[in-house]
Amino acid sequence: MNRAEKKILTLETRRRELIIATLESIRKHGYINSTINTISAESGLSRGLISHYFKNKDDLLLYAFRFLTERLDEYFRYVVHSAAQNQFEKLLYGAMVPFTGDRPYREVWLHFWSASRLQPEVAEVHRELWATYRKGVRRRIASLAKERGLEIDDNATALMYTQLIDGLWLGLVLENTYDDLTCRRIMRDWICGVFKEDPRKYPDTPPIDLSAISVQSML
Repeated sequence: MNRAEKKILTLETRRRELIIATLESIRKHGYINSTINTISAESGLSRGLISHYFKNKDDLLLYAFRFLTERLDEYFRYVVHSAAQNQFEKLLYGAMVPFTGDRPYREVWLHFWSASRLQPEVAEVHRELWATYRKGVRRRIASLAKERGLEIDDNATALMYTQLIDGLWLGLVLENTYDDLTCRRIMRDWICGVFKEDPRKYPDTPPIDLSAISVQSML
């Protein structure tokens, strides 16, 4: 490895360390209360070094948001493609993914949700992410409905699918009055109802070893 390659590797490593430290700072202190000082304390790196790699705090927070969404997407794809054997199961197990663990990073995601009301850049990333996600869900619903000869409003059903997940997820994080298993069973029963399937035929957890993978392990 030549000097230029080592420099690039060091740059990427430092940026990654700072991004992970930022996520930890947000988890502990919240989005608004995370500062260069709290991030510096989490990373063990100086304020000056942080400024060398990122323009300012908002720039670093935005990078951290994009980084987290990419890791969550990787986790989602891994679970769905490992567990599902057909299009229906991809839709089914995809709805269970938000309720399969990594509670600390749910709290971080909630802070980013809140920040999207205050930070236009975060809101834009969130809109892009959700638009792409809903488009994929709608396409899968339309394909399944056609395959099974069902009359389904794919747009409304995709909206219900995503909003039901969001509502259950938000209540799970904020209220702590029900658990992941309850959410997975609700999603399973609802999706099976839409597509005329017997929910008893399907497990209430994606049929893979979830202990071997987590969002944390992908950071």
